[in-house]
Amino acid sequence: MQLKTFEASELHLVEPWFNDPETRRWLGGPRKPRQMLNLMNHPLGEFRGARETGRFRWLASVHEAAIGFIDCGTYDRPLGQHQLCGGSHTARTSSLHPDDIELMRQPELAEIRLFGAGVEPDNLAFIGSLVSAGLEALDARPDWEGMVYYVKRIAPG
Repeated sequence: MQLKTFEASELHLVEPWFNDPETRRWLGGPRKPRQMLNLMNHPLGEFRGARETGRFRWLASVHEAAIGFIDCGTYDRPLGQHQLCGGSHTARTSSLHPDDIELMRQPELAEIRLFGAGVEPDNLAFIGSLVSAGLEALDARPDWEGMVYYVKRIAPG
């Protein structure tokens, strides 16, 4: 699998994927990829009290055939359940959405030490992707938003 920066000219490749009822349920409708691209033109802000440090969008492909759209944000501290914080508000973190371990190898994310993703417990496909990428559930019980958080810590170097 290869990842490359997602461009507006590629919207036609991924927007139809968001018409699928399950994709609409978990990620939103066909306008979602365009909304994510439009955010790239806005200043970084805050999300759940964490300061955004970066926004990235990639197109995943195999043999030049598009197979996935990845939306990844990075933050100055972990998001989600409080135990993610580990007492440190300087940890570099990333939220995954949803692909495979190749994402963790991207040069733009080289400083990230904690990768995490929140997922609804019924989204078995996404959970399978996270587990296959080496992430583990922090707690099998959903939080106040109905999300279960999966994380993977990466050692420096």
